[in-house]
Amino acid sequence: MALVKQKDGLWFYEGLYTDITYGFKVSKVLVPEIDTGFQKLMILETERLGRVLVLDGIVQLTEEDEGIYHEWITHWPMFSLLQPPKNVLIIGGGDGGVAREVLRHKSIKSVTMVEIDRMVIDSCRKHMPSISEGIWDDKRFHLIVGDGAEVIKSMKGKCDVVMIDSTDPIGPAKSLFNTNFYQSVYDALVDGGITIHQTGSLILQPSECPASWRQIERSFDDVRVVQFTNISYMGGPFSLTAGSKGRKVFPKASQNSKKAFKEAGIKCNWYSPQISAVAYPEFQRRLEQDKYGEEIVMDIELKNKTIPSVTKVAKWSKETCEAIKMVAFGTPMVSNKDFKEGDTLVQYIETSAINYRQYGTTGCANVFTCASLPVDDAAAYSIGYYGASSAMCHYILRGSFTDIRQIRQNSLIYKADLGKGGKKLSPVNESYKPKMVDCSKVFSKDFKLPVEEGFSSAFELIMDVYDCDYSKISSSEAVAKWASSEFCKATGLDPIGKADAPDFGHAKKKTSGPSVTQLLKQGSNISHYSVNWLMIVINLVSTKPYSIRKALVSTMKYFKGERAVCWIIPRGAQNKTLKQIADKTLIFEVVKKDLE
Repeated sequence: MALVKQKDGLWFYEGLYTDITYGFKVSKVLVPEIDTGFQKLMILETERLGRVLVLDGIVQLTEEDEGIYHEWITHWPMFSLLQPPKNVLIIGGGDGGVAREVLRHKSIKSVTMVEIDRMVIDSCRKHMPSISEGIWDDKRFHLIVGDGAEVIKSMKGKCDVVMIDSTDPIGPAKSLFNTNFYQSVYDALVDGGITIHQTGSLILQPSECPASWRQIERSFDDVRVVQFTNISYMGGPFSLTAGSKGRKVFPKASQNSKKAFKEAGIKCNWYSPQISAVAYPEFQRRLEQDKYGEEIVMDIELKNKTIPSVTKVAKWSKETCEAIKMVAFGTPMVSNKDFKEGDTLVQYIETSAINYRQYGTTGCANVFTCASLPVDDAAAYSIGYYGASSAMCHYILRGSFTDIRQIRQNSLIYKADLGKGGKKLSPVNESYKPKMVDCSKVFSKDFKLPVEEGFSSAFELIMDVYDCDYSKISSSEAVAKWASSEFCKATGLDPIGKADAPDFGHAKKKTSGPSVTQLLKQGSNISHYSVNWLMIVINLVSTKPYSIRKALVSTMKYFKGERAVCWIIPRGAQNKTLKQIADKTLIFEVVKKDLE
């Protein structure tokens, strides 16, 4: 939206969000919007906030409150260290505010600032000199104009603190939001060192902080979120995410900072170790959750081969939403309006999806949610709705961050029997775990899928893919292309129509990112994407066998996934015992090197 002329003068409105904004009155445009070659830059003069730096339509700092951000991102890690810092690296920070605060520490021998955009440095130095003050004349200060993601590779073991003072993960900052970069940062730190990164509004940018937390958690030994507020950063609680090299730093950070701050004698206007910067409990819970969601896979044992109408299945999907206390999103999608054997109906719910298809006398249903799933309610209602008395069930935690052995332990294969009265399930007397195998067995030429052995009418491949590329999994267009084209080419499955890829979870706590349904002649491809956790959870049902290896290569290569936990489940297995079904249910893990 940027600059808008109104009756009382010129106003600026920030364009960071598509559905919410804030604005302020402008007294003078000091630097009209110019293209720097990396981003669009503008500097404004205001009576309320002083001079304001704007990049790509987003406020980066104002003279009035810049000290809040610069003091917290600098002094929180520097005073938290076990020893006073000597060498600091700043990636970004072209305005000079972070360097200014770093150089106030007498222990500093060297501070290097790597800024990719020279025009940011020159414009801020000319029009906002109070931000950088005297850093340019300080012999301890060194400037490198270049890409921080490349420069840091040559700084192994040289830094006490690495401060990542970048814009959001778009434009020139894209290279700073990936696992490889965080690993380079870890390598650049000395033992006991700290990195810290601005990671957006905890409310209005629900993806940014959790995504960074998960990436940093994979490379660093301990992670903390620092919460603060700043008037020119819209969205209430704002976040900095910090990682340490070694586990001794953060447990003592509060104690160390109070002592070090007192000894340093630095007077701050905004930072104080006495002010709690701990994230609200709700945000901390989001960060520490160990799974993305829950799913129940049900093969309902029907009394006859009658295929229900679309209307009846759609009613089931709606009423199942009510049974599990969820809200339906949009209307159901069907592969065939006449709904014959093997056809699929999919209903999105507020936190994922419900689907149904039928093979012979088996009704195959899935209920998946990334909220807490009342599993027994879903099973009891579904069994009763279709006039059945029982169902073969697989209960699976989706997107779990635990070890595959623990994921297997938490999975359950059992028979759900509807008790007297037809509303609640009887106690489970017999249950099994999926069979854990090495991925090499599934990839071998001798491996047979359940449909190839004649064991079942169809099979389901479930893939939870971790550490995916942010730009791919956050784009509805990119995930739709994979589902409708790339995956079908790899497997030989035939798409029906185009992929449906709504981004209905954008503002949700955990579901931020699109969901995708690609209906197939042989089944369906239903997947959900969490940009918070850089994860995909995928359900692929097919009556036609295909190469599991090719399916994984297509998926992990396209989304740049590092690891996947997978299940193969027989669907529509007629007249098979619970133990037989459990014996054909496999769980296995794949890492990128397995596909090379």
